[in-house]
Amino acid sequence: MADETEPVVCGVADGVATLELNRPAAGNALDLEVGQALEAALDEVGPDPAVRCVLLLGRGPMFCGGGDVASMAAAPDRRRFVRELADAAHRVVTRLDALDRPVVAGVQGAAAGAGLALTLSADVVVAGESARLLTAYAGIGLTPDCGTSWLLPRTVGLRRALDLALTGRVLTAREALDWGLVSRVCADDAVRADATALAQALAAGPATALGRTRRLLRDGYARSLPEQLDAEADTISRTSEGEEAAALIEAFLTRRR
Repeated sequence: MADETEPVVCGVADGVATLELNRPAAGNALDLEVGQALEAALDEVGPDPAVRCVLLLGRGPMFCGGGDVASMAAAPDRRRFVRELADAAHRVVTRLDALDRPVVAGVQGAAAGAGLALTLSADVVVAGESARLLTAYAGIGLTPDCGTSWLLPRTVGLRRALDLALTGRVLTAREALDWGLVSRVCADDAVRADATALAQALAAGPATALGRTRRLLRDGYARSLPEQLDAEADTISRTSEGEEAAALIEAFLTRRR
């Protein structure tokens, strides 16, 4: 059973591993404790064959307000502390990227800085009407971390990424949907239910095919078209011999008979 006092509450049910940021009084800001807890949770659920989808949520009115600025300000050696915090957050982003199963995020309120990076690390993002997405770094005189400078241009394009990063522009949920930063928008009180239902639907699907599809799309950035075609041919042929594919192909043919 999950410990409700932990900075990240983690539980597995119906094939879905739910990782929930649990610092609502601090806007679920990412500090070292949260970063380490997320890393440990991903290390635990990553190899678990019972986990077929990962769901990211934040408790309270805000998904994640970014890095813990108060901790940065209080650190006696700010440069060393910020590097340690960034490294911890980067391990989380790396683990999310490496997963071989879908990742869903449910976002309400602010997704700023590191919170924006978590949404960018997800495959499908359900946003409440109150959601506000922003880079936030320039507002406190800092530069992007958590992979934002890599993920954001690949999601919205370089021109829009620069607009967000340089001007501090805040996108509403509907604007974020138009820009491709979120996948769908719902009422705030439906975010948890809708994101959970989506994660459960993905978990009930062909886990191997969905996980490998995620890898193909995410790894495609680093390949040429011929390399990607080779990867696709290898992946589809390997996937075709699995039990899930065999059962679904037979069901498809049965419906056509």
